[in-house]
Formats: sequence, C-alpha cells, structure tokens
Amino acid sequence: MLLDIIHPNILALLSAIFVSCTRITQRYALDRISEFWINLVFSIVTGVFGWFFYSLDIVPLSFPWEGIFLFMAVGFFSPFAGRYIYLFAIKLTGLARSTIVAQTVLVWSALFAVFVLGEGMTVLNVIGTGLIMLSSMLVVYDGKSDEKKKIPIYYYLVPALSALMYAFSHLIGKTAFSFIPSSTFGMAISNTTCLSILLFMLPFRKDGVLKKESKKGFIFILLGSVTQSLAILCFWSAMKLGNMTQVIPLSRLSILLIVFLTWLFFRKEEKLTYRVFIGALLALAGAYGVVYGK
Repeated sequence: MLLDIIHPNILALLSAIFVSCTRITQRYALDRISEFWINLVFSIVTGVFGWFFYSLDIVPLSFPWEGIFLFMAVGFFSPFAGRYIYLFAIKLTGLARSTIVAQTVLVWSALFAVFVLGEGMTVLNVIGTGLIMLSSMLVVYDGKSDEKKKIPIYYYLVPALSALMYAFSHLIGKTAFSFIPSSTFGMAISNTTCLSILLFMLPFRKDGVLKKESKKGFIFILLGSVTQSLAILCFWSAMKLGNMTQVIPLSRLSILLIVFLTWLFFRKEEKLTYRVFIGALLALAGAYGVVYGK
C-alpha cells in the first residue's frame, strides 16, 4: 500500500541501511542508558511513527481478530523480547560480535520459511546458510588475542536467542499479512504492544530515567528511534511483498556497514580482529547464496 510500488529487494536494502545507523546509536547510548529505557524510547517513537504511517496509508477493508492477535505477537517477540535481548547482548559481547552472531536469524528464518510456509530451498540456499554459521563460529572463537578481554563462549547464546526471537516474529508477521495486508497497521499494532508491556514493567523499575552523563545518549537514542522507524516500515513492507528467503538476507547486509562504523567510531573499545572481518565477509557471501539460490 504505502510502499507497494517499490520492489521488495530494494526495500530490504533500505532497511539494512537504516538498521546500521540505528545500531551505532544504540552502541553509543548503551554506555549511558540501560536497555530498558532504550527499548522504552524506541517503542514510544516507533509506535508514534507506526500510527503516523498508517494514517497516510490506504486502510484495509477488514480487521479480523486473527491478524490483530498475530501482529500483537510480533510486538512481543520482535521489538520487546528480540530487541531487549539484543541490547543486553551488545553489553556482553560488543556490537560487531553480537551483530554477526545474530546473523543466525537467517538460518532460523530459512527453516521456518521452508518447513512452515513451504518456500523452496536449493543447494545454494544450504551453502549460504552454512557460510553464515561458519562466520558466527569465527567470531565466537577469539583465539589468543591479547588486545581484549576474552569473552566466554556461553555469552554468545544471548545474541543467538535474540536471533531466534526475531525469526519467530518474521514467521508470525508473514502469516499475519494473509489476514491484514497492511505493513503500517502491523507496525503500529506490534510497537504499541511492545510499549504496553514496557509501561506495565515501568513501576517495578528502581533506576532513574536519566543521569547527568546520559543526556547525550538520550539524544542519540531519539535519532536512532527515527531511523529504526524507517527501517521497520521498509522491512515489513518488503516482507509483505516478497519471500522470507530473499528479504531477510538482504536486510541483514547491514552487517558490513555496522562492522565498518564500529571500527570508525569505537575503535578504542571494539578491537576487531581479522576473524571478525572474515566472519562479516562470509556472512555477506552466505546472504547472497540464499538470495540467488532460487
């Protein structure tokens, strides 16, 4: 509807660009603001943008309760659980490593697409997912680097769990479009659901919203929330129009931009070894294998 005139692959690439900008703002703010408050600000801004985009869109003729319930489930698994866990993973493993390990979302999404939605899987698809898994292994194994503190292997289960949450939300969202074919409505409902959960948790929080040193981080989060809103709109519009096995790998090409931007802005904190860069290249090659293995 709102972006239906644009090819889904182009929308997925646009989503990747916006996501890479969002991840950098998250990395900067995480040193100053807790995961909860970051997620709360993101939910408020993306929810507002979701309803704003919906007001500009063509309204569907019907709103069956099945579709509304599925979009609400997307809000739980993606912006709430998936993003919350991912933000925590960044603190444990660093931005670049958590992002590359999170690339296993391609594997989970491919399995859901094949065995649940009935999409095809070729040899190139298998090779592509295998390369992505190999890239994650390279990142997890730090070797004998003296440049940074060794990260326990079990820490990488956190971004992997985040990937599983996102993959499940992709499956649910794709199914929801069969009931309500509106990406803007899905964005509005899912992010409003996430915001409702966080507001319910708010009275149980004991930490304050902002400290003196966190005000600058808050500004970055506001900027990141805007780019995240654009990324969500592009991604779910692409998901509605295209296939999971194509859209999701293209949207994950943000990995290369994130690795470069991480080195550019956080080189003192993020010591990126050659394994990290090789892992990023393998993730990219694997994504292309999945896309063109039709």
